[in-house]
Amino acid sequence: MRYSIMLQILTAITLILVSGAALFAWIQNRPPETNNAQELGISDR
Repeated sequence: MRYSIMLQILTAITLILVSGAALFAWIQNRPPETNNAQELGISDR
């Protein structure tokens, strides 16, 4: 019984970490966007 709970917790943690790594890699490898910030009126000034 305890082994089953431990296995479920380990699986959940592994899935969270893998999905987080995949999301981070996707964000890093997106093609550079055109300058949409100026078109939308968003600026730091």
